[in-house]
Amino acid sequence: MSLMTKWPLRPLIFRSLYWKIFFFFWLTLIAVIFSVATLSEIIVEKREQEEYQRVVKLGIKAADIFETKGTEELTVWLRYIDQEFNVKGFMLDSKRRPISLANLPKNWLEFTLPLTQNRLSERHLRGFQPYRISSSSNRIYTFVAHRDNSGPYPAWLKHLPILQVITALVIVALLTAFVTWRITDPLRKLKQATDSFARGNFDTRLPMLIGFRRDEIGEVGLAFNRMAERISLLVSNQQRLFRDISHELRTPLARQQIALELLARKLPDTEHQSLHRIEREIERMNDLIDQVLTLLRLEQNGQTPSIEAYNLSDLLCKLTQDAQFEDQSKHQVHLQQPDKNMLTGQPELVSRAVENILRNAMRYTADDSQIFLQVDLHKDTVVIRIEDEGEGVPEDSLKRLFEPFYRVEASRNQQSGGYGVGMAIAEQAIRAQGGTIEASNRSEGGLRVDITLPKASL
Repeated sequence: MSLMTKWPLRPLIFRSLYWKIFFFFWLTLIAVIFSVATLSEIIVEKREQEEYQRVVKLGIKAADIFETKGTEELTVWLRYIDQEFNVKGFMLDSKRRPISLANLPKNWLEFTLPLTQNRLSERHLRGFQPYRISSSSNRIYTFVAHRDNSGPYPAWLKHLPILQVITALVIVALLTAFVTWRITDPLRKLKQATDSFARGNFDTRLPMLIGFRRDEIGEVGLAFNRMAERISLLVSNQQRLFRDISHELRTPLARQQIALELLARKLPDTEHQSLHRIEREIERMNDLIDQVLTLLRLEQNGQTPSIEAYNLSDLLCKLTQDAQFEDQSKHQVHLQQPDKNMLTGQPELVSRAVENILRNAMRYTADDSQIFLQVDLHKDTVVIRIEDEGEGVPEDSLKRLFEPFYRVEASRNQQSGGYGVGMAIAEQAIRAQGGTIEASNRSEGGLRVDITLPKASL
């Protein structure tokens, strides 16, 4: 029964990102310890084998010298290898008797006794090690050697810790890089999808690879896709509703205008004042419908005007002249820009955005105030800055200024006009060609709107 209750918990543990990181830490630690220990053992063992072969060769050479040249030459050879190779050795014959007195220790008789585990350990601790060798004539000798600790082997051994540290760092770096990539790559894709969705690309979805993960990142990916589907459906329904209502409103408004004209013919001129008021309200409703349909067209993907080369300087000059003419010179518009500024993009969208912002500045600033329009050129972008001398916008309203149908509380009156759609149209028009638009308050008072356009739009 206990196994039945514990078994379902195992998949849940390995699906958790917390436990994956936890087990990865310990697995990395175990892998580092095992790798470093194995590396050290291999290196030391290989070095011991090399040292063993070297000492055995010296012993065989000593045996051959003894058989061919005698004890005196053997003594000379033993002293030579002591000076040159830091190997202090002496020779015993087949009956374990010393052949030469060179390097013969006082306790040499201990090496004639049968080897036991205790004696072998004691000799190794003292640095002596017996080697059973055979000469060229196949005679058996015992070569007992003592290696000096200051010799070449300990000098090489002192570099082993550095090699161990480097090995540990390489293993940790590789494993950490892999796990970090496994965590950050889907998070990077999630960030890109979120940014794309925030820019209005409601068809953005995360790759199914993230959805197949069985940890928290996979759950976030699935939740994002479900959220995107729901929001996309809501936005689509909202756009369809606005579009259908706007189209349906046009027919009764057109009928009202016809009926109003027929009524105006029958009434005397003294009664036309009320009819003019009704006519103005119908025109306002038509204007609102046009703006809503324009906003919906800009928000829908794939319905953007064609790209062409245009002169931004000429476009802004024409917009400034038209705005001042319609405003009947109530405001002074100061335009500062290069004589020629060629861009590739969608001039009608730029024109619509700048025109809406200029109209907005003229509507919400006092007569005889100034409006400044300035163009700054950068390496890859062009910044169009529009500033007015009005009262500005509350800080908490700046971020919502480009939302459809949002209007600052102070501007809600019939005299100022406006429906809260113009700034939203400007934002959608600039975004449609890869630009950005931001609003801020001037330190000296008034509103500043910065339009940033790429020099080569979409």
